Amino acid sequence: MGHRLSGLSIVALLTSLLLACGSGAVAPPGAPPAPPADGPLPDPPPAAEEVIAPPAFPLPEPWAPPPALRAATPPPEIAGLAAVVIDEASGAVLYDKDAHLRLPPASLTKIATAILALEHGNLDDEVTVDVDSRVMRGSTVMGLEPGDRFSLRDLLYGLMLPSGNDAALAIGRHLAGSDGAFVERMNGLLARLGLRESHFLNPHGLGRGEHLASAYDIAMLSRYAMSLPGFHELVNARSWVARGSRTIPLTNINTFLGYYPGADGVKTGYTRSAGSTLAASAARNGHRLFVVVLNSPARNEDARRLLNWAFTTYAWP
Repeated sequence: MGHRLSGLSIVALLTSLLLACGSGAVAPPGAPPAPPADGPLPDPPPAAEEVIAPPAFPLPEPWAPPPALRAATPPPEIAGLAAVVIDEASGAVLYDKDAHLRLPPASLTKIATAILALEHGNLDDEVTVDVDSRVMRGSTVMGLEPGDRFSLRDLLYGLMLPSGNDAALAIGRHLAGSDGAFVERMNGLLARLGLRESHFLNPHGLGRGEHLASAYDIAMLSRYAMSLPGFHELVNARSWVARGSRTIPLTNINTFLGYYPGADGVKTGYTRSAGSTLAASAARNGHRLFVVVLNSPARNEDARRLLNWAFTTYAWP
């Protein structure tokens, strides 16, 4: 004999069925869909850890043994406070005068800015500029004004040929969104390359304080930069015409390119605190050397003497 359910029992049974439907249980045929449950939504799954993208280009490992001394010829005297000569193929240090001393590098900083643009930028991207070079008195500039539109390629030539501090800011803001975020990328580049004697505060090299670099770090930065597609053409160009919303003719102010046979880069710099600085590249008989001179009243002559001494004193296998 079946049990008879009281009215209270029927209500309790229906309530249980409705709760089951709301919790994901299968509702009876023909039952209306259960309303969403009250209360907070479940927490989303934890976000995956940010994956740091690998370098856009591999770091250049030595591809040849270092050159050997032909004779014990003493190096020349130079005027610079610090200097270094590095062999491109091996990365070997051929000359060192306080090469690990941290000094202001001035516009040699822009080598790092150019590297990040070549690694992570699309050179054909059109960049709308928010930098006003007209307020950057006493500064080397490309000549940018707010609202200008130029390709990232044009800005790179404006960075490296006339040493445009305005172009440095425009590039950094385009790539990273802000000056501070781009500086973090610059120092991340130094860390990635294992260059621990340098620290950057801006993308152009102006100012004082802890914006410092060693001659060794700048030379190794130049060696890495020269391995990137487009860098050699950039720093070896004597002129360029930027054709964006305006036309700006650009001229390379690196006088070492015409001063030394075989010179094909890289960058000059000057501020009152840094003095004159130079990162130079030159090739002879299929071998390239990098020389960096910091705080020198005769940077071109210092570099010429060091390159001549290294090319004649060392023999390559």
